[in-house]
Amino acid sequence: MLGQRLFALRGRVGVLDSGYLYYALQTERLQSQLIAHATGTTVHGIRQASLRQLELPAPAYTEQRAIAEVLGAFDDKIAANARMTRRLEALTLTLAADARPCTPLGEIATAMRRMVAPTSLSDDVVDLYSLPGFDAGQVAERVAPASIKSGKFAISSPAVLVSKLNPRIPRIWEVPVAGAAPALASTEFVVLHPLEATTAVLWALVAQPSFSESLEAKVAGTSGSHQRVKPDEVLATLIGDPASLSEGRRSEIDALRARTHAALSESVRLAATRDSLLPVLMSGALRVKDAEQLAENLT
Repeated sequence: MLGQRLFALRGRVGVLDSGYLYYALQTERLQSQLIAHATGTTVHGIRQASLRQLELPAPAYTEQRAIAEVLGAFDDKIAANARMTRRLEALTLTLAADARPCTPLGEIATAMRRMVAPTSLSDDVVDLYSLPGFDAGQVAERVAPASIKSGKFAISSPAVLVSKLNPRIPRIWEVPVAGAAPALASTEFVVLHPLEATTAVLWALVAQPSFSESLEAKVAGTSGSHQRVKPDEVLATLIGDPASLSEGRRSEIDALRARTHAALSESVRLAATRDSLLPVLMSGALRVKDAEQLAENLT
């Protein structure tokens, strides 16, 4: 059942393809119309009568379906990558589960705490590792330094990020290599640099459910949405000793994490390509046949 603030839209067969409508509603043109028709003071919404007044480009029905299929191919591949990523992560955790918690995290990793003021950087863009970015699919946001209003941790070498906020929601993020742009992390993360293992193995150890359960027992704060654990308590939490894993097991973990990062990176590229194709396909500036060839090459 739909909530009171939702509309279920379905295109009329032979007139408006529902898949085409889904993508059309994401274009800047339609988003601008939605905002212009929105009403309300504290909560903005659009009425059904206003929704009916929206104008969208309407090429031939067959063309609509073709556009939806091209864009849908990108989303299908992104979804397939997400499923594969979940399977790879589950397998990685299983491989590391034999290393029972017996070693304080601080004995095999150090916390990097070098703060930088983003506005002091001369670079045009930076990669920002934030909680919203993690929740949106573990994708760092590439943004202009001037858009970041507070100090961040610098990530100068491969690292594993552990969220201090609400550890009941595990947010463990591996940053295996530095990218083309400087990397910054939200101060809601503890930035860990491994001393005795690769970042892949460290990730597999701190991403174990037992680690997050231990952190959850240490939280401070009365609000359920703003509970935090202190960095020193993160470092004092017991994890498995990487030395207890065989060399072969550690190599398997490294290989699985490499495949995971390849899938995540591919999805970022696919999403960027889909978003760049969306407006030019909707406007007719790009032929569907050319977009189909691009989609076939990439997916």
